[in-house]
Amino acid sequence: MNKREIATLGRERGYNIASWQDLPEIGAEIPKHVDWVGYGKVSKENIRDVWELLCAEAESNSRQFSPFEFTAKELNDLAETKPYDPWEVYDSALQKGYARYWSAHYSRHARRKLNRLTRAPFGA
Repeated sequence: MNKREIATLGRERGYNIASWQDLPEIGAEIPKHVDWVGYGKVSKENIRDVWELLCAEAESNSRQFSPFEFTAKELNDLAETKPYDPWEVYDSALQKGYARYWSAHYSRHARRKLNRLTRAPFGA
């Protein structure tokens, strides 16, 4: 596996993980085991960051199961022979997969959802 294939694998996995992650609700408490940044609650300003934290948590949890062990072994074997860190390439590509999914699916949807959620109640 070369650097390009590792990046493609990471982007595709990031996109796939992101496709299963719902947008969090504004005002929702962020679980402490996910919120290592310290946001506390979801807001209009941090919704994308929180969503990416949730994606990263889901991806991290899925590394515990087959067939990821085969990918991990291959990346570990490559780390011994390549001048670059295959895990760094892979993890960076995961982030790009999340961003690609956000751009393709949530950017317009998120704006509409945020507008709907922050609109004053009728008659207020």
